[in-house]
Amino acid sequence: MIERSEQVRLAESLARQGRIAPAVTACYQALRVNERDPLAHCLLGGLMLAEGFCEQAARSAARAIELDQRCAAAYFVLGLAYDRMGGLWDRSVLVWQQLAEVVPDLAAAHVQLGEALAAASFADEAIDAWERALQIDPREPRAMYHLAMAALKREGMATALPGFRKAGELDPSQDDFFFALAGYDAEGLSAAAMSDIGPGIKSQLRAAHAFAANDELFKSSELIRSILDGHSDDVAALSLMAYLYLKQESVNEAMACSLRALTISTKTPTAVYALGAAFARRPALAAHASKLFSALTTMAPGQAMPHVLHAESLLGLQRYSAAGAAYRSALALDPGCVRALFGQAAVALTAGDHTAAAWAIRRAAYHDTRRRGYFWGPYDAAAEGGEQ
Repeated sequence: MIERSEQVRLAESLARQGRIAPAVTACYQALRVNERDPLAHCLLGGLMLAEGFCEQAARSAARAIELDQRCAAAYFVLGLAYDRMGGLWDRSVLVWQQLAEVVPDLAAAHVQLGEALAAASFADEAIDAWERALQIDPREPRAMYHLAMAALKREGMATALPGFRKAGELDPSQDDFFFALAGYDAEGLSAAAMSDIGPGIKSQLRAAHAFAANDELFKSSELIRSILDGHSDDVAALSLMAYLYLKQESVNEAMACSLRALTISTKTPTAVYALGAAFARRPALAAHASKLFSALTTMAPGQAMPHVLHAESLLGLQRYSAAGAAYRSALALDPGCVRALFGQAAVALTAGDHTAAAWAIRRAAYHDTRRRGYFWGPYDAAAEGGEQ
């Protein structure tokens, strides 16, 4: 691949700032300089797709692939454009198959391939694609959601429910919700917070939460234990300890810590969350989880996640109508909540409404694709490869 031109660099910078119109202009300027610039065509396709101009996006992406058949970002644009235009599933399947060949270890390619195969009524092949995605990345929530939906269609909710629970645990938005309840912005709990540990308990708690948010669970546990040695009744420390136990699949210990926190203060949202999440992992305690998550919806108004958690507990109780209402409450607060959309699809399937289920699944895929920014990772890899 050729190196990035000055005009392409400008277009990239503008696009990352969300300045779409001038970025498109810069792409056209780059193409006037060199009509065979695959990066310019690819970036133009991505910008067109972001604005909903799917046909134009497809043309630009196809041209980029013609010029560089290993441009993964262009395959993403072309496949998503075909998906969103609808009725082009044969083309979509071909594009995702090609991307899976170009980048075999890219789990997202197999997730998208599975969705295109399912839309084209190749159900067994779709399941194979999603299973392949999980082989590549066992923490891929969207593939897990799709496999749970497939199990629901074939064998019913009892078989599907463990898959929904596992997919929910893999969804990073649930962890972000816990830190928000604790009063922290998960993205703000950076390396600086982990290294800046002052003598006060407030600084230590912030550092412990930062370690937890960055998957340094052992360091977070050590710091929390040292806090609890001197402040055994600190509800924030007990709640975080419960969260850490949940992350390590130690459900009984999580229950003990969260119950201890709630005996000290019944109005501790992080403890309510941790106890509800622990109960949710024990199917026999689904009714207790439902009550706790229902209480959490009033403790965290304006947040979609407690409604989602409440809905999932209601699914376990086979209260599908109530679960549907809870999912609608979540989507009223966050229309792009991927987890709620998959849940809404599950509720629709229990009622035999396959059209509504398919619509919800497509919306979930759309919002998840936008949330995870599939375009820029492959694009940056292609651009960096061009400068080597």
